[in-house]
Amino acid sequence: MKKNLLLVVIIGLGLAVSMCLVGNAFAQPRVVEEEIVLKDPTVSAPKKWVVGGSLEYWYVSGGYDTVDDNGNTIAEGDIDSNMPGGNAFVGYGDWTLQFSYRGGDTDIDMRWVSNAVDTEEKQKHLEYEVTLRYLLRGLSAKHFVPYLLGGYNSTSIDSTDTIITPGWIWTSTGTTVEHRETDYRSWMLGVGAVVPFNKYLGMRGDLRVAFTDADSKITDTGASWSDSGIGGVGFLTGYWNIFEGLNFQIGGKYQHLNGGDKIGWYSRFGGFAMLGYSYKF
Repeated sequence: MKKNLLLVVIIGLGLAVSMCLVGNAFAQPRVVEEEIVLKDPTVSAPKKWVVGGSLEYWYVSGGYDTVDDNGNTIAEGDIDSNMPGGNAFVGYGDWTLQFSYRGGDTDIDMRWVSNAVDTEEKQKHLEYEVTLRYLLRGLSAKHFVPYLLGGYNSTSIDSTDTIITPGWIWTSTGTTVEHRETDYRSWMLGVGAVVPFNKYLGMRGDLRVAFTDADSKITDTGASWSDSGIGGVGFLTGYWNIFEGLNFQIGGKYQHLNGGDKIGWYSRFGGFAMLGYSYKF
């Protein structure tokens, strides 16, 4: 694992530990009471409503390696990605429905190990996601409230891959440039938990299995492939209630979309921050 990616993981773990320490510093009993759970910006009271939304900014930076079917590294490089977006949600009782959108640009610089060829890839990335969450209040434990989650994710990547080492070309196009469009469509099922510390601070996280169908097409030639596979997604989000519905959230996400042997997988780990508002009635 690359040093930059390891640094992101360490920062994420540090955030979680720091929030736990800050939550304990408020010296409130660590028993999940209904009024504390309700301080999560996305949780509504029984037979009550909540609506809200937020502006998001996602950032991915670090090492980016490519491996073959046997797990051998065939290319090493770096990735840098900026993705602004937003989400809107509505909840009633134990149910919360959320829609998210993210889009942005990604740069990937690669060195192919076997022949020392350097490439530069520019990506346009669009992601839509819908999730439905059910809070299991009846299974609340001392420190958390579990939930079930289902949803759908659509991720589209429009890439331009250029060979910058003189004397080399892509065999797929016969030139130094290849244009490719890849779409991942994933149904997701997962479990997670809301962990409130007090009326100001808390966190939530979940793990999801992603059942993915994927299509890929080289637009220069029209060659295309379709396949499917099983991957996963993980979230960890900390929230801070600032004032009267205004909230700030920060966290990390790992996404592994498996397009099958014909297309391959798309993985990324990054951090995000959100400034949002929720209204409960």
